[in-house]
Amino acid sequence: MQFPTDKNYYKILGVSRDASAETIKKRYRKLAKMHHPDANAGSKKSEDKFKLVSEAYGVLGNAEKRRAYDRFSPRSQSSAEPARGRRRRARSDKSRYGYGSGETGPRAEYREPFPREGFQEEVSIDPNFPTRGFDLQFLVNVPLVTAALGGKVPFSYEKYVKCTHCSGSGNAVDCSACKGRKQVVKEVSIDVKIPPGIVDQYTLRMDNKGGEGRNGGPPGDLLLKVCIEPHPKFNRVKSDIYSEVLISFELAEKGGDLKVNTLDSVMTIPVEEGTLTGEDYRIPGMGASTPWGKKRGDFIVKFAVADP
Repeated sequence: MQFPTDKNYYKILGVSRDASAETIKKRYRKLAKMHHPDANAGSKKSEDKFKLVSEAYGVLGNAEKRRAYDRFSPRSQSSAEPARGRRRRARSDKSRYGYGSGETGPRAEYREPFPREGFQEEVSIDPNFPTRGFDLQFLVNVPLVTAALGGKVPFSYEKYVKCTHCSGSGNAVDCSACKGRKQVVKEVSIDVKIPPGIVDQYTLRMDNKGGEGRNGGPPGDLLLKVCIEPHPKFNRVKSDIYSEVLISFELAEKGGDLKVNTLDSVMTIPVEEGTLTGEDYRIPGMGASTPWGKKRGDFIVKFAVADP
């Protein structure tokens, strides 16, 4: 039996044959973003490479298809033959194609992931092959109180979705909306769930909320980096909340009760006789949640005494 292709999908993605599923997924995402036609001004070469990468991931990214490919592809069959008369390559696929530099992130520079010779000899790629949508990353502003106690914040963003005018067929003759690209940009709005006690710069991942896939491919993910907005009265230090409260000279001198606003309630606290500016009163368990809400820190009221 033979797998219905003579392509070396491992070579196309630049990974070893024993690469993990996670490694294959990461390589595919990097190469797909690099060679997507939308990011390369409609380059035919980039489009061909993008389709080839998508085809390779369509097989290696599926456990069942990968097993069949490893078992029945011509390369795996030939590897079982005696090694007489064959030379070992001194360098790995990674060194040949420039991988393993350790660079990550949107500004990392990537080397050419395909061999310069022989690429044009590959057979044509099915333009209707399913491809996964892009992961999208944005910043989301979160009020301090919501970050401290958890909740939801509304968020709007743009992403590629299937063109409803042509039902994603991409027929350029009949569809003036997508002009043959099968997708259009659309603004969507969602409610983002904020876990209690989340910290600034934490990245939330929302599965399947990224760009829609093409030709029935799965959608990408949405990644949101949290930016906690400052509060006019509260200051957060880990799980404790500090609030500076101005009190009258008379109250500080004689003492008495004082109502204060906490994160989620109004409480009455005692002010001791002879209170000075800079002294504080601690309310246990009324501060911000620890990460994922197991318990709460304290709410600390710092007094500032007004001039008499």
